[in-house]
Amino acid sequence: MAEDKPSVLMVSAGFHPAVGGAEKQALELSAALAARGVKIRVATRRLGGLPASEEVRGIRVDRLWCAGSGLFNAASFLFSLSVYLVRASPLYDVIHVHLAGSPAVAAALAGRLLGKRIFIKLGGGKGIGELAASSASLSGRLKLLALSILKPQFVAVARELADEASRYLGAVPVHVLANGVDTQVYRPVAPARKAELRRELGWPAGRTGFLYVGRFSPEKRLPQFLETWLEQNKRSHSHAFLAFVGDGAEGAPLKAIVERTRASDRVFIHSTLAEVWRVYAAADVFVLPSVSEGLSNALLEAMASGLAVLGSRVGGTAEAVVEAQTGLLFAAKDSEELGRQLGKLLENPELISALGAAARERAVARYSLDKIAQAYENLYRYGL
Repeated sequence: MAEDKPSVLMVSAGFHPAVGGAEKQALELSAALAARGVKIRVATRRLGGLPASEEVRGIRVDRLWCAGSGLFNAASFLFSLSVYLVRASPLYDVIHVHLAGSPAVAAALAGRLLGKRIFIKLGGGKGIGELAASSASLSGRLKLLALSILKPQFVAVARELADEASRYLGAVPVHVLANGVDTQVYRPVAPARKAELRRELGWPAGRTGFLYVGRFSPEKRLPQFLETWLEQNKRSHSHAFLAFVGDGAEGAPLKAIVERTRASDRVFIHSTLAEVWRVYAAADVFVLPSVSEGLSNALLEAMASGLAVLGSRVGGTAEAVVEAQTGLLFAAKDSEELGRQLGKLLENPELISALGAAARERAVARYSLDKIAQAYENLYRYGL
């Protein structure tokens, strides 16, 4: 490995302008590492209409040939990636793979043959992430077997995910390293700016604003949360409002509840927004009622924006949120404990302010992109 700064090849099945948690982290981490002088190159699938090579925020992105859809698309990308890894081997010291899909096997094998350090970042939450999903099919179990034999180094964003890796992969090296957040983009705003943003979003002024940002998927338990929130809001005689921002299958049930309860004046549902920092800056409390989580990008963005957190006591949420200091937690699926925690927030605006200020401090101290990039740079250099 180079004596000064490592040269890193980021491998991701999707990359900007594709949108998703893994794609977002791949881009932001790459940019933060490049700003530190680390040599970064990205290898990803070529999507329709995009050039074979381009620069994104100063980072060289090579988009590899793939064709068709489904299994054929995956197989053709795997072939292209395998060839690329060999041909481009003089250009990198380290391979960092985002998610443990089939490209991770190709990278792990290439790394073993070429003498490169390999790091594979695991995705998803305990019991519902890619490791658990892979164990349910023959091809997935073969992939897990290959990774357990090749023994690349793995990165998990939460301790429970690292523990789960040993269940599916055996005695492989696993590092626990959080996601990072841009604390300059995501930051609190002055009251006047918050009021202006609320007007632009169509949200009420002078009320406590609860916010969810992310996928509308079943494991998030959004309809169940909404029902409890409406009940507790009524019980507390509160004028708070709740906004959901995202897309997914649970959007229809959410809209049905809003219509049935005639709550359109206090519950707002938005599709994914390009400048998502605006919704954080306009809210007061971030909610994350999932049954399982890795470490949510949205959670970190909300904390950096100075929002108090109300989340289920699972995965990276339980590790990132200091209970009763930066947020309030509840047992997943426990509507009674959720109701009690909601009541504390609805009836005590001063508590929300204190929790939000402490959340911002914790995000800056522990999860800023520069700190996480430095930790990754050290990991690339020394590993295990």
